[in-house]
Amino acid sequence: MNPIQWQLYRFSFWLAPLVGLSFYKGASAAIADPSMAWMTWWGAIVTYGLVPIIDLMLGRVRTQFSKDEQARLVRDPMLRAMPWVCAAVWLATLAWAISVVPSIMQLPLYAVIGFVVSLGIAGGILAINVGHELIHRNNKAERFMGGVLLASVCYGVFKVEHVRGHHLRVATADDPATARLNETIYTFVPRAIFGTFAHAWAIDQQRLSREGVRGFAAFVRNESLHWGALTLVLAFAAYIASGFAGLMVFAVGGLIAIIELELVDYIEHYGLVRRRDESGALEAVRYEHSWDYSGWFTNALLLNLQRHSDHHAHGGRAFGALNSHPEAPQLPASYAAMILAALVPPLYRRIIHPRLKIAV
Repeated sequence: MNPIQWQLYRFSFWLAPLVGLSFYKGASAAIADPSMAWMTWWGAIVTYGLVPIIDLMLGRVRTQFSKDEQARLVRDPMLRAMPWVCAAVWLATLAWAISVVPSIMQLPLYAVIGFVVSLGIAGGILAINVGHELIHRNNKAERFMGGVLLASVCYGVFKVEHVRGHHLRVATADDPATARLNETIYTFVPRAIFGTFAHAWAIDQQRLSREGVRGFAAFVRNESLHWGALTLVLAFAAYIASGFAGLMVFAVGGLIAIIELELVDYIEHYGLVRRRDESGALEAVRYEHSWDYSGWFTNALLLNLQRHSDHHAHGGRAFGALNSHPEAPQLPASYAAMILAALVPPLYRRIIHPRLKIAV
C-alpha cells in the first residue's frame, strides 16, 4: 500500500461506529414525527438493503500485508482503540433505546417491531461482532469488555464457547457453529444457539473438574453463569427504566442479535469439513476451512470479519492486520447479501455448491 492507501485503510474502520448512528437516526425521526414511523426500520434497511449495494459498487480490496506491516497495524493506537469506541457507542445506543421505549410504544405495531429489529441488528454488529474481536485479545480488560458486550445482548456464553470450543472444533460435526452441507438456516440457527449454550457450560465444567473443583462450587464458578448473571442485571435495569416493555425490547433485541450472529456463522463455514487421516487424527485448521470475502465497505463496517480464513488460522491477530487468502473459498457477495440468499435454501445451494466443489 502507498501512504494514501494506508491512511484510507486505517480510517475506513470509522464506518463501524456509524451503525449506532443509523439506528438512532431512524428511531429519533419516528419519535419526533409519528408520520415517519416507518423510519424505525431504517437500521434494517441500511444493513440489508443499502450496504450490499454499496459494497458491490465499491468493489473488493485484497490485502497482503508483510509481517512488518502487520506488526505496525497491531500496534496502531487508533485501531487498538476502535473496538472500545464501538463498545461505547453500543452501550450508549442500548441505554438510549431502552429510555425511549415508552415513546416508541405510542407508535403503530409495525414501527415497534422495526425498532426492535433495528436495535437487534445494531447489537449484532456493535455488541457481538466487536465483542468477538475483544475476546480474542491477550489483554484481560479487553476480554472482559468483550464479555460485557456479549452479555448486553444475552449471549455471554459465546465468550466461553467461541474461543475454547468453536476455534478448536470448526469444520467438524462437533461444532454447533459449523453449518453442514445441505443444512438450511432454519435448522442450523436453533441448533447453533442451543449448542453454544450447552457447549459453553460443559467446557467450563470440564475445566473446573480438571482443577479439582466439583459440586456446588463448580456450579457457581462456571463463567457462563457469571455472564448470565450480568445479563439478568442489565435486564432488570431495562425493567426499572421502562417497565415490562423495556424488558421485552432488551430481551427480544438480544435474541435478534444472536440470530444475526448465527446467520453469519452459517455463511462463514457452510459445507466445509476438516478431514481425518488413517490414524483418526484431525487435520489442522487451514484457510480452506472458512469462507472469505474482500468487499471493502462491509469489511470496514465489520472490522474485517469477512477475512475469516486468516482469523481462524491466527485467532489472536487483530482485525486490522488480517490478510486476504485466495486459496480460501470465496463468497460471491457480502455477508448481508448472502444471508438474504440463505433465506431461500435452493437459491443458496445453487450459488454456493459450485464454489464449494472448487474449494474442496
